[in-house]
This record gives sequence, structure tokens and C-alpha cells, in this order.
Amino acid sequence: MRNYLSFFMKKYILIILAILLPIVIFLVYYFIYNISENNGLCSFKEITGLECPGCGGQRSIYYLLHGDILQALHYNAFFILAAPFLLYFYYLGVRVYILKQERYLKSFVFSSYFAYSLLISVVVFFILRNIPISPFTYLAPPQ
Repeated sequence: MRNYLSFFMKKYILIILAILLPIVIFLVYYFIYNISENNGLCSFKEITGLECPGCGGQRSIYYLLHGDILQALHYNAFFILAAPFLLYFYYLGVRVYILKQERYLKSFVFSSYFAYSLLISVVVFFILRNIPISPFTYLAPPQ
């Protein structure tokens, strides 16, 4: 009985930590780091003058945490559109590696088609956001 109780408590402590970790990270970011619009310059942009696929990501998170979804999309639309997938992958990772539910392991493995599609979409986003013509300038973060 004592061994079962120990296993039961360990499992729920890990579940609570898996849930609290992202919440703590967002709260620390929101309350302590709370960046302004002028901070967080990208070194890739400083060197090359081009916007990388991640440029505007921190400001996008900042506006998303403040509830301004349109402004968050304006800074980095790719990150905001990928956020639900990242949350789903985190959920699967918790189910497989923390809860040891092996049946979800099959869902956590990615096909090569998915990997190539993701790589191509990141490269296309990188190219399109650096084209200085009117419809593509909306993909670049505001100056």
C-alpha cells in the first residue's frame, strides 16, 4: 500500500509540475521581464538587415499575453499560428514522458512529410517577410 501511495503521489506531483511550469514561465515573463517595444533587437537583423523567421516573436508574445491578438499577429504571424501546435506537442510530451502513457507515443512521432513541410513553410515565411513590396511588408514586424 505504501509503495502504491508513493507512486500515486509522484505521478500527481509530476502532473502538477507539468501544468505549472508553463504558467510560471508566462507569469515571470509577464511581470518581471515585461519588455517594452524598443527592447529585444535581433542580432541576425543587425548583421544582415533581414528579418529572420523569429523576429518579432518576443513582442508577439508580449501582445498576446496582454490580449491584443491582432498586434501579436502583426509582429510575428507565423509564431502565433504555430502556438496551438506547440501547445499540442507539449501536451503529447507530458502524456508520453511524464505520465508514461505509451499509447500516445505514436502520436508524438513526426513523419518526414511533416518535417519537410515545416521546414519549407519557415523558409517561405522568411523569404516573403523580406520582400519590400506592399502585401509582403505586412509579414515584417513594424519598425
